[in-house]
Amino acid sequence: MASIITPANVTIDLVADGALVAATCMHECAYCLSPIGPGQRWVREKIYEPLNADRPRYRRFHADLFGDQELSCWEKHEMELENARTARTAVHIM
Repeated sequence: MASIITPANVTIDLVADGALVAATCMHECAYCLSPIGPGQRWVREKIYEPLNADRPRYRRFHADLFGDQELSCWEKHEMELENARTARTAVHIM
């Protein structure tokens, strides 16, 4: 991923829709619903919806681990998406 981590709430991402950035204002994690505080790294996921084709919306996820967790909120979100894709593929094969 060719992203630049910036100290402000600005993302320059040349390849993917999401990028790791340093949070400077309060946002809520879309996975655990807890606030993303100043200084915490987060991932921004850009979502295009058919009804709002001209304006994408964004979901933010924690990018860092908490305590003794093995995966960040972003990694857990990606794992759930992969499990859903795998389940859909398995249903079509059978």
